[in-house]
Amino acid sequence: MSEIHALPARDAHAAERLTAAAAHLSAADLRLAEVIGRIGPCGLRRRPGGFPRLFRSILGQQLSIKAAATIHGRIVAASGDTVTPESVLALPDKAFAQAGVSRQKARYLRALAEIARDDPRFFDRLPRLSDDAAIERLTAILGVGRWTAEMYLIFCLGRLDVLPLGDVSIHAAAADVHGLRRRVLPKRLMRLAKPWRPYRSVAVWYLYEHLDTNRAGA
Repeated sequence: MSEIHALPARDAHAAERLTAAAAHLSAADLRLAEVIGRIGPCGLRRRPGGFPRLFRSILGQQLSIKAAATIHGRIVAASGDTVTPESVLALPDKAFAQAGVSRQKARYLRALAEIARDDPRFFDRLPRLSDDAAIERLTAILGVGRWTAEMYLIFCLGRLDVLPLGDVSIHAAAADVHGLRRRVLPKRLMRLAKPWRPYRSVAVWYLYEHLDTNRAGA
């Protein structure tokens, strides 16, 4: 099995690892070094994962942050203030519809709930899997695409070397940072990101921050 590169569970140790990652990236890519110098220390941290996190990720697909939060609040209320696999599976179609959840998305959420109910250790096993194996396990769930799985790896499992090739925001950010006229397509992004290994997730975090600061200053 390939080596697993992940943030340590303790914040102090994680900060040390991220400092080393930023130093590596700065030496490997001078354009990215400018972004790192402007933004400062990496704020990537592991967030709680499991069923609630992936449930919310699926629920929020193709929705604005505000709309997703509103619909999630309605589902929480309909579930008795606690979203569990059992409470989700107990919800009738009408409850999903009244909350603003489409029939297709309700089907995805029920599929996730069935997996979490029937295999209570599903999420507990993910940290021990390689990046590719964890992505394969997650994308086998109805409604979970590769990007959703990659975001789970980066932000919940703390994986440090994930590159979301299908993320158009990363394509645009990479092009902007490197002074390219067109957005960077996946094949070129792979070549561009080769020197970032084994910290491509950290580079991705900085690229997201680069976009956010540009929008804030617009």
